[in-house]
Amino acid sequence: MDNNAQLGTIAGILLLVFILIGAVSASVIITDSPITSEEDLTNLTDEILDELCSYLQIKQIVGKYQTIQGQQRINKIAILIKPLVSQTIDLSHMTLELCDGNNYRILFFNGTAGSIRSQSLFEHPTWNNLTNGTYGLLSTIDDDNSIITAHKINDYTDMAFIIIKLPDNAALTQDTQLVLTLRPSPGIGRTVTLEAPLPIKNVVTLFE
Repeated sequence: MDNNAQLGTIAGILLLVFILIGAVSASVIITDSPITSEEDLTNLTDEILDELCSYLQIKQIVGKYQTIQGQQRINKIAILIKPLVSQTIDLSHMTLELCDGNNYRILFFNGTAGSIRSQSLFEHPTWNNLTNGTYGLLSTIDDDNSIITAHKINDYTDMAFIIIKLPDNAALTQDTQLVLTLRPSPGIGRTVTLEAPLPIKNVVTLFE
């Protein structure tokens, strides 16, 4: 995202913030709500700002085909994320929702994070710590090492892979779909639909 696009996005967010703040203020005045003090209004405004500004972008999603039960399937998926603007986002409080049309699962952070700089993405040792109900983190750009040490993104340049491992019976085959929802807390969720392409190579792009 270039500087002009980023400034435009920030301006759009701020405009929406001001509209919501105005709506809340008007509601307080018109309905004579109990939220009448300046402190209450400030707290409510801070909550609105948190909800709107804690927003993660999905930059790319890649997967790796492996032979599982005699069939080419994708069971390792890596989701590259970065923040829209400089802000602090606690990735340990984020959840991932997966739905293949038959099963719905929620994944939680397993407490492990590493750096991708010294290892190949899909061969990194962090994968060994994953279970069917958890995800891990692999930082790519993180100047102060906050993703590894505190599991927090705190600058707009920070980037990391969220890594998940699907159980063998839920691994993607060609032309099957998986609906993935990323839910930071607080913040705006993002939903994408992944479809496994023709397995002509091992590592494939599922979203870009």
